[in-house]
Amino acid sequence: MALNKYKFNRKVFLQISLFLLGTIIIFFTYFNKDKDETITGDKVESEIKKIEENKEGLNTFENITYEGIDSNNNKFVIDADYAEFTADEANIIYMKGIVSRFFFKDGTILRITSNKGIYDNITNDIEFEERVKMYYLENKLFSEKASYKNSENYLLVQDNVIGEGPQGDLVADKLNLDLIEKKMKISMYNQSKVNIKVNY
Repeated sequence: MALNKYKFNRKVFLQISLFLLGTIIIFFTYFNKDKDETITGDKVESEIKKIEENKEGLNTFENITYEGIDSNNNKFVIDADYAEFTADEANIIYMKGIVSRFFFKDGTILRITSNKGIYDNITNDIEFEERVKMYYLENKLFSEKASYKNSENYLLVQDNVIGEGPQGDLVADKLNLDLIEKKMKISMYNQSKVNIKVNY
C-alpha cells in the first residue's frame, strides 16, 4: 500500500512539474514574442518619423550642378560637393565645396571657389564664404567672403582681401566691382577709397 501511495505521489509530482514547465515555456514564448513585436513596432514608427521629418525638413544632395544666365546674359555654372535646402525656403540653397564659373561675352572666364556658400535660385545671387579664391585672366584674389549680386550687377569682396596680378599686389578691407560701369572701388584699412577703371 505504501508503495502504491509513493508511486501515486511521484506520478502527481511529475504531472505538476510538467504542467509548470509547459506553462513557463508558453509564458516566455509569448512574452518574448510580444516584446519583439513592440521593438519592431517602435522601429517602424521611428523610420516613418524620419521619413516625415525629411519630407518637411532638409532636402540634401551631393555633387550637384546649377546653371543659369545672369542679368547681363552671361552664363554661369555652380558645382557643389554638397547642397541642402528646406521645404519652407526651397530657393535658398546652402552649399559646401563650391566651384563656380562665370562665362563673359568677351570669352573670358571668372572662376570662384569657396568652402561654403548660399545660392538663391530665384535672384541668382550667390554668397561665397571661407577661403574664397577668385581667378580671372592672370589675376588672383583671395578673401574670406564674396557676394555676387546678380540683381544689382556687382561683386563685393571683403574680409582679408589679398590680390596678386601682373600689375602688382593688393591688400584691402573691401573691394566692390561694378559689373556694368567696369569700375572697382577699393576700401583700404586706413578708410581711404579709390575708384579704378578696369578692363576685363
